[in-house]
Amino acid sequence: MVFGRPAAKTARRIMPAEPAQQALAIFELCLLAAGVLLFAWIVLHPAARRRWFGTNALRTWEVSGPEFALLGVLVFLCGFLGQAAAQTLLGAWISRQPDRDGLQLFAYGAAFHGGALLGWRLFPVCRRRWLADYGAPLPADPPAAALPAGRVARYAAGSLVVALPLLGLISLGWTSLLREAGLPDEPQDLIGIFANTRSAAVIAGMFVVACVIAPLNEELIFRAGLYRFCRQRLGRAASLLVSGTLFGALHANWAGFLPLAALGMGLALVYEATGSIRVPVLVHALFNLNTVLVVLSGLPQALPP
Repeated sequence: MVFGRPAAKTARRIMPAEPAQQALAIFELCLLAAGVLLFAWIVLHPAARRRWFGTNALRTWEVSGPEFALLGVLVFLCGFLGQAAAQTLLGAWISRQPDRDGLQLFAYGAAFHGGALLGWRLFPVCRRRWLADYGAPLPADPPAAALPAGRVARYAAGSLVVALPLLGLISLGWTSLLREAGLPDEPQDLIGIFANTRSAAVIAGMFVVACVIAPLNEELIFRAGLYRFCRQRLGRAASLLVSGTLFGALHANWAGFLPLAALGMGLALVYEATGSIRVPVLVHALFNLNTVLVVLSGLPQALPP
């Protein structure tokens, strides 16, 4: 779950009026300016370019094609079963609530992503039994050096700042192409749901799904899983294209496809450069948090068209 550009028509002002919107607008402009400067510094300094574009800190992942297929089956099967259970148990009650769209996003999203995370936990158990049936030992991944929490936070904040202006430019160009081609350029329904939900408790639940559970699950699937598996077999360029394209397509929205595909590729590069999945998880979470705050503030409607 990653959000594209905010909805311009459906967002409702929930945060305080003009002063808060002005402060948020200044903050966003500062983020964009800092991102441009930081990106220019990385591009212009050879050591920084090598650090972020020429480093491969990923551990070898001793997993075969059939084992990776098993992982995919477990993750998505558990996710869909969790969502189906939530719909069966809560669907009738949710359909009668005034904020049913927000409740569906919270309950069904939490059930799907929670189930998928359970699939990740089941994978090593099933893999161990599978290999034991053939008398094969379970391959052990080499130990990873733990990245300190402070560096994780610093790398994540810097990556987000660099991503925002780049994704903004990509989004503007992509939207123009969609309009020229006569294709829909409306943002994801999720943005409108956040903007139109009245219950503070439901909004808090959606925050947890959008900024905690979904980033963790999606980064495990697309970066720690798909990208790492492809990286050892296809090389960097093809792996970036495959994982990023599928990440953008997952969100099933024309307006967000290319920006989110680009974001997915950037998250993969950050993962490869740092070797820690915690960094792209935090970048993903912060990106969603920033988008949701902009939507809830009503800032898109306060800006001139």
